[in-house]
Parts: sequence; structure tokens; C-alpha cells
Amino acid sequence: MLIGVDLLREFVESVIMTGRVKGCKPLSALLIGKPESGKTSIVNEKSCPTIECFTDVTGKGLINILNQRKELTHIILNDLVAIMSHKQNVNRYTLAMINALTEEGLQAMATPGGVERFPEGQRGVIACLTFDLALDGRSWWNKTGFSSRLLPFAYSHSTELSVKIKAVIDDGKPDKKRKEILKIPSKPIQVLFPAKYTREVRHLSDEKSKELSAITDEEGYRRLKQFRSLAMGHALRRTFRKPSVGEQEIDFINKVLPYVSYSKLMHL
Repeated sequence: MLIGVDLLREFVESVIMTGRVKGCKPLSALLIGKPESGKTSIVNEKSCPTIECFTDVTGKGLINILNQRKELTHIILNDLVAIMSHKQNVNRYTLAMINALTEEGLQAMATPGGVERFPEGQRGVIACLTFDLALDGRSWWNKTGFSSRLLPFAYSHSTELSVKIKAVIDDGKPDKKRKEILKIPSKPIQVLFPAKYTREVRHLSDEKSKELSAITDEEGYRRLKQFRSLAMGHALRRTFRKPSVGEQEIDFINKVLPYVSYSKLMHL
């Protein structure tokens, strides 16, 4: 039931587009919301060759996927809780692989069969999680650095939006499950970043880092990189022809800013 989630959709598509920005590491994001808030529907509604969605996966499974699907720029995890519900040693390995993917990237691993190398080791991760469990796992995230590696988008349905959704359900019309194709460049494209907008994004990032520092104990370096990537991904989403960060990206980030949180839900 994808009603009233235009900003969330715009955010997810911009994150995916960062995988096709030349010289930019794919941005990773965490979608935080209550059950039935459409997190899974949003990440599953688009189809493109650079993303793959998983309901469950392990660290070893991620390695196999990356070996087989070198074109992937983003791995989408529909339910982070389900993925981290295996045995403790399996969970630790899975988390280690996710952390590696979202930071320096997988490079080389020694296995019983020899050395596995990953020439395209950096991948983005888009993970979905409920708000209550995000709060419960906060201290664990901080210890592993997970809380600053993914850009959070925490949201809920307003009363008005809930009424609209229920009205559509009352109509009895079946949900349309057809996936739409997300057009994406076949090769990375350079996105210009004028100095004026560099300063504006830096200011917005610094303000948000100060707000989150009490929760995530961060210096703000990763946030700045994330906001810059998000701006370039949004610019590429607008056009593949000589994309450049501009006022539209600043407006977009200002709209997203209130949702970048681990401790509160903003209404869509």
C-alpha cells in the first residue's frame, strides 16, 4: 500500500543511484519504521540490474553473491532482525561482512580453497528495521561502528496518511505488485559538485552530526561523506546528462534531514 511515501521513495532511489556516481562509494542506508509502514514494499518495488533484495542471508552467502553478481552495487536486506537471528557466531560473521561492505569494502579473503579476491569489493547496503529494535540495539551498534556506517531514515505514518491508507483498503481493490524498472546508467557518470553547494552540504552535515553525536559518538566524517554521496545520487537521479549538484539537492537534503535519526520517528 504505497501511499504518501514519495520522499522515502526519492531517498531510496537516490541512495541506489550513488552506485553509479563516478568516484563515489555506494551509500548505505537504514530504513527505520513501525511494522506495516511500507519499508519492505518501498525497497522491493523497483527493479534494476544493480540491486538485489534478500529476506535472509548470511556472511558466507554475501560472499557467494558478490562472486556471482559483480554488477551489483547495493544489497537490500528486507529485515535486519531476521538476518541477525541465526547463531551468534554466524551473526558476528554476517555483521563483519556488512561492516566491511559499507566501509573499506571486501578486498581479499583466505579460504580453505585458496585466496578469494574482490576487485569490486565496495557495495552499499539498504537495510530495514523496526523502530523498537533499532532503539534496543543502539549500544551494540555503537560498539561495532554500525550506527555511523548507514544513513538512517526513521519515519512513521501520520494520522492523516493512516486514514487514507485505510480508505483504500475499504475500497477492496487488490494491491498492484508489478515492479517498475528504475532507469540507471550502464556505467558510472561524473557528477559535478560546485563549491557553493559543497559548503551548504557541509553545514547541513555538521548540524546533523552534532545532533547525533550524543547517540552515536561520532566525529561527523562519515556523515559528511554520506550527505555528499546522497546529493550526488539525487543529482544523477534527476538527469544522466552532465549532472551537477544544485539547489534541488539542497532542498531535498533539507527535507530528508528531520528523518535522519535513531531516536525519533517523523511523520510522512
